[in-house]
Amino acid sequence: MPNALSPRRMTHSLSALGMLADQPSSPSATLSATLWQGAQDLANAALESHFIQGIKDGTLNPNYYGQYTVQDVVYCHHGVEDWQAVATRATHPDMKSFAEARVKSWVDYAQSLFDEWHIGDPSAITLSSAVRDYASFESDVARNFEPHYAVVVMLPCDRLWYWLATQIRPDAADPNSYAFWIKENGASDAGAKRLERFIDTHTDLIDESIALDIYCRAMLGEVNGFRSAGKQDLLDLSDFYE
Repeated sequence: MPNALSPRRMTHSLSALGMLADQPSSPSATLSATLWQGAQDLANAALESHFIQGIKDGTLNPNYYGQYTVQDVVYCHHGVEDWQAVATRATHPDMKSFAEARVKSWVDYAQSLFDEWHIGDPSAITLSSAVRDYASFESDVARNFEPHYAVVVMLPCDRLWYWLATQIRPDAADPNSYAFWIKENGASDAGAKRLERFIDTHTDLIDESIALDIYCRAMLGEVNGFRSAGKQDLLDLSDFYE
């Protein structure tokens, strides 16, 4: 079971998803690395946010952490609906199988979070503008773009959280009330690698410029989620790219 205090720390165990994850990536396929490198300034902005630095130092206001985490649980609920939309729309066999596997794993995962956080009706939770806009963007991609771009828009949260945990771990305060967050999110990047392998084995379906725009906008959603939780002003892509 995932640690309910750290909502993004999800472990997929479904055989269908595992089989897809084990497919070898093409030696020449580096699209996922290109996307990550193209969003490095955004990743660094997330790292420098008051929220993540507060986790590192153990000084984050626990009210801020709780408020953010409840919203993140609802974000995960929207993720279930997004993957369901992709599974319904997809016609490419690999994409359909991948999306269906994600739906099954996310449904069980989301329900465990609702139970742990005593959330009976996710729609009763009022999202901040930052999280609402981020969830809305992901839903738009899942419903209105070619289905394989859903993998692109979902990748930043998986890749970023692992990276953040590994970046702050060496300098984290000890003792630290948020040590569990660092440990859980830095334990494995298997989830991110599954998405990256899918992208890198289906580059013939993906336009790099479209993918990079989607990826960066999703990464901005992560950044602004952290900044909103830490009571910082939100940023825009124009703050990073001309």
